[in-house]
Amino acid sequence: MRDAKPWFRKFDGWWYVQVAGQKVKLAKGKDNRTEAVRQFHLLMAGSRPASKEPLTASQVCDLYLVHSEKEHENGTFEWHKTYLQAFCDRLGTVKVADLIPFHLTSLLNAHPKWKGARRHAAIIVKRAFHWAKRQGLIAANPFEDFKVEPGGRRGRIVSKTEREQILTAIKDHQFRDFVLAMSETGCRPSEVSRVTAADADLELGVWVLHRHKTGKKTGKPRVVYLTPVMVEMTKRLTAEFPEGPLFRGPRGKKPFTRNGVRCRFRRLREKLPHLKGVVAAAYRASFATDALENGVGVAQVAELLGHADTTMVMKHYSMLSQRVGHLRDMAKKATGA
Repeated sequence: MRDAKPWFRKFDGWWYVQVAGQKVKLAKGKDNRTEAVRQFHLLMAGSRPASKEPLTASQVCDLYLVHSEKEHENGTFEWHKTYLQAFCDRLGTVKVADLIPFHLTSLLNAHPKWKGARRHAAIIVKRAFHWAKRQGLIAANPFEDFKVEPGGRRGRIVSKTEREQILTAIKDHQFRDFVLAMSETGCRPSEVSRVTAADADLELGVWVLHRHKTGKKTGKPRVVYLTPVMVEMTKRLTAEFPEGPLFRGPRGKKPFTRNGVRCRFRRLREKLPHLKGVVAAAYRASFATDALENGVGVAQVAELLGHADTTMVMKHYSMLSQRVGHLRDMAKKATGA
């Protein structure tokens, strides 16, 4: 084993020594070798503790991503990686002790195109540093007091007429099946993309999804209850694809990706301008709103959507305010008119 001795690192201008696998700072400045040697001898004599080098922002993010990759679905992990990479591109070399809430504000201001994703980016960064604090990696979360923008409600539902227009405008039956599946089940686009023949129980008329957004958190599978239309579609697709994803692109090889679905809906909006604001996720909101309007109880709607309780349904998906006619009928019923 080589004897420990001070060495200078040009990158940050400090003299270091390696002790028990840890780099220990001794003195700053290339011309400060004498002080570095003095600190080295004090360290070796036990007169000063060998403290760990402070973590940088990028080191915290790297450690959190290792955790995220193990604990979350791949889509969630990729989402975390995207925003934490943007954070590290801007602030990665900053020591955690030097970070302040304004740094996160400056990151968000530097990405105006993120729009609604600003909130998600802030939550992910805060979550990474909160995790690091709980793991004992850092003494405090520098963004603990950062106020995250409140989340807005899902602001667009797709009417029955619009849904029919969209299906008519889609030329390939593969994407038409994908969109119809979202409409009939209330599933997230990612859930439809992952369905395989092994997930389908045609005797019971359900999909049992073991991989889903909240699967690792709840430890429970997501049960999707199929309408007669979806039972027939599932029969056809399982016969065509007995292994792997059921909903695939026109070439029949790969499932629809998040970006692919986003691009397809963008082209649909260009083709049908009155569909402004319609995205894939709007089908889930529309499913919930239709169910509530048709008299399905809130608890049952929450179960159909795969939620553990009714909070999300009440907060995000109950858009009956957009159904003026329905509410006017309810007002008449309330007054006996």
